[in-house]
Amino acid sequence: MSERTRQEKTTISPQRASSILFPIAALLDAGGMSPETALTVFGAALERASKRPVGRKLEHIGHPTRYTDVVGMWMRSKRFIDKNGRPRLLRVDGRDGFKALVRSVAWQADPKVVLSVLMRYGNVKRTRQGAYELVRPFFYTSNAESIAFEPILNFLSDVTSNLSKILRRSRGWKGPDLFWKKTEDARISDATAKRFTAFARERGLVFLDELDDWLEANSDRSRASLKPRRRVGLGIFSIYSDLEFLDVRRGSRQALR
Repeated sequence: MSERTRQEKTTISPQRASSILFPIAALLDAGGMSPETALTVFGAALERASKRPVGRKLEHIGHPTRYTDVVGMWMRSKRFIDKNGRPRLLRVDGRDGFKALVRSVAWQADPKVVLSVLMRYGNVKRTRQGAYELVRPFFYTSNAESIAFEPILNFLSDVTSNLSKILRRSRGWKGPDLFWKKTEDARISDATAKRFTAFARERGLVFLDELDDWLEANSDRSRASLKPRRRVGLGIFSIYSDLEFLDVRRGSRQALR
């Protein structure tokens, strides 16, 4: 059986689908769309998606945490970095090889499957000497032909969950001050859009590195801790769209909380 076919297939439960759709439904309702029209529109979109390929193939890779943890451990652990603090080239076997790396963060994961996914999406490459090199500091989840399904699903869940909490927040809210901020400009050519995206990607990686260090330093790794655990982070995404639905004629900065 191939590495790809052995991947576990994530399904979306009705509860998770409801959570994803709630803020969208709230906005459609506030925008004057009737439930009947909303159901018709959603049904048509679902039918269109089922009949036409969306472009790149969506590939199931299982829970993405195992891959992000492997990349993170490879970047940080003294077992897997050289004297200059760079990720070492790893053989598959051995006390400090790739299999040992995978087992140190996800003992139940198949190292062959993890390596296959990391290589397929350009995170790891094999050297001429037969060792493996980590070439990206974050887990990249797409290539020219396919996109990993689970990270995209998690991204959508994070966006809608955050928006739902903001919409439902009352004066009695005791959680963190969740927010959404953006900057944009509608006077940008395609050539400038490419330069901006490259600039934002580079600066975004620097910022995410800083945040990753903060989270690593402040995480509670005690298994015996009785404190409630929360998943906390920050996501960055780029914007590239037509002006069909937006009346934006100049640069703007916006915030929602």
